[in-house]
Amino acid sequence: MAELAKDYGTPILGYVVKVVADAFHFNRRMFSIALGITILWFLCSMMTSQLVYFTKPVCSIPIVSPMIPFCRWDIFKDTPAQPAAGRPVWADYPKLVDLQTRTFDQLLDESIGSKGLAVEVKRAEMANNDLITLVRVSELKSKDQIAERLSKFSDDARGTGRSLHSLGAKIQGAVDS
Repeated sequence: MAELAKDYGTPILGYVVKVVADAFHFNRRMFSIALGITILWFLCSMMTSQLVYFTKPVCSIPIVSPMIPFCRWDIFKDTPAQPAAGRPVWADYPKLVDLQTRTFDQLLDESIGSKGLAVEVKRAEMANNDLITLVRVSELKSKDQIAERLSKFSDDARGTGRSLHSLGAKIQGAVDS
């Protein structure tokens, strides 16, 4: 069996390699053209994006922008698509006022809850400080490690309480203004 594979396997493998190599050789021009077109497309897209980036400040000048044809492209428009010519677009003020009122009411409702949460966090911090004292005077084997972790928890609770209180004050300031 080994002799059969040696006698027939090597020529067959050589033939397959030759067919694949000839196919690549035959299609070499096509691959080269496709690669060249891809590289040109990539370079053009990079140059266009850089050109847009550098000419955007010039195109934002009202006097200059109508004179330069490049500025008339829609690439520079940061606004959504323009409506049909001759049709003005009006803002829907009643819907805007309704949205503002609903958002304002929701903000007030949530600000009341954040004050209560800050008070609860402060209570938990005070209870945790009492627990730290009890752990330090106890006869537990790893009381130092437990007290250290509880102390870190207390520090985190203090920071969270301050942040919640600050958030409540900012919300109240926004509501007042």
